[in-house]
Amino acid sequence: MIYGAEAPVCYTPHTLSEMSRFRHALQAMFAIGLTARTPIRYLVIASNKPGVFNLGGDLSVFSAAIRAHNIDLLRRYAHTCVDLIDSLVRGLDLPIVTVSAVHGQCLGGAFEAALATDFIIAEENARFAMPEIAFNTFPGMGAVSLLTRKLGAALARKIISEGRVYSGREMYDLEAVDFLAPQDDIRSATLAWILKGGKIAWARRRTLAEARRRTSPVTREELMRITDLWAECSTRISDADLRHMERLVRAQSRLLNATTPTKQDDCDRPASLEG
Repeated sequence: MIYGAEAPVCYTPHTLSEMSRFRHALQAMFAIGLTARTPIRYLVIASNKPGVFNLGGDLSVFSAAIRAHNIDLLRRYAHTCVDLIDSLVRGLDLPIVTVSAVHGQCLGGAFEAALATDFIIAEENARFAMPEIAFNTFPGMGAVSLLTRKLGAALARKIISEGRVYSGREMYDLEAVDFLAPQDDIRSATLAWILKGGKIAWARRRTLAEARRRTSPVTREELMRITDLWAECSTRISDADLRHMERLVRAQSRLLNATTPTKQDDCDRPASLEG
């Protein structure tokens, strides 16, 4: 599953809907036996955007809902995100290994999505952050649960409460990232990691991922309770915080325009079938 260079830089409602359709299509392929002859062993989440893996939640949805005091809209958006995070945490209930191949900026909800996969491979200079503290809220779609289980409560609290940016190398040293890729080499490094060891390595990785799930399970109920708390918290931010969020909305829009390819550029992109 790959974020195309022309796609939004954040998780818009449309992007979330496309991701959900992709998930159901993949599950249907397994259910009717289409993967029996040509097995799908890995699902890789990656991006073709220059310098951007993904910037996370759709701040335009957040700001509009907060301006309108529409907590139901916030909850609907958040529940859609949690539905996808929960599915990733469970490996889509399929015999696959899920991998996030991260380059560039991986912020907020994008970092949460990466943490929900079985393994994270990142370029050394990739940029990870939970920046929600900048407008006095917190990452509410899985970060608290996933970071706490992966790094421990104290370090998870530090990452969330400080909102600082960490490099891929720093996240690797903290053991949030599983494998490092050289700069500008995320695609070939991820493919080499997948191919190394073949089916035996895949079976070992899948068993390890399942062991992690059984040791430190993250339930849908837990994720939903926290995201409802996030929605309540977000509706109470100040007008100054909201104006800051709206400035970031404009920044997201400028970044999308800067990273959208021409039609010729788009045609020149290599096919991206990960799995």
